[in-house]
Amino acid sequence: MTLSGFLIAHGSALILPLAVIEGPIVTLLTGFLAAQGYFDWYWALLLLVCGDVIGDIIYYWVGRTGRTPLAFLHRRAGLRRAMTPAFQQQLRQNAAKMLVVGKWTHSVGWLVLIGSGMLRLPLPRFVLINLLATVPKSAVLFSLGYFAGEHFSVVERHILLATSLAFAAGLASIVLILRRTDRISAGR
Repeated sequence: MTLSGFLIAHGSALILPLAVIEGPIVTLLTGFLAAQGYFDWYWALLLLVCGDVIGDIIYYWVGRTGRTPLAFLHRRAGLRRAMTPAFQQQLRQNAAKMLVVGKWTHSVGWLVLIGSGMLRLPLPRFVLINLLATVPKSAVLFSLGYFAGEHFSVVERHILLATSLAFAAGLASIVLILRRTDRISAGR
């Protein structure tokens, strides 16, 4: 069996589990393969969104069930040691901003997703916000793979730079939101 035959026969079954593990890269590659005719774009995009959200829920669960192992991150961001109820409430109010930043910058997404679980953000709200951020992100990445697939070598050469810039922007945004939230909750 040829590679193209294997992808046509079994590729759709691989999209969902691979998107759970690594959504953005799989989304780009799936877009490229859909442009080659291996997948129906609408079915592939639906599987990619579902896989991405399932992965987010797994990170949420890790945060919800393991609060203390990640408490050091809160101190590293320059925040007070104790998470007061006022600070937690402010974080819950800023959860949508942080989830969207985490989702779109990808590199710090795991931190925000785990933090949402640690804060015990209501799961339906968490899923809704993530879904609203995932659909356009997945559509953009899928389209990039679909329409710019023949220029994949250019994308591949610049992926490290783009990831590094997204990480720096995302981390800076999250730290700024956390520090602002900390000042508000302290009444400064």
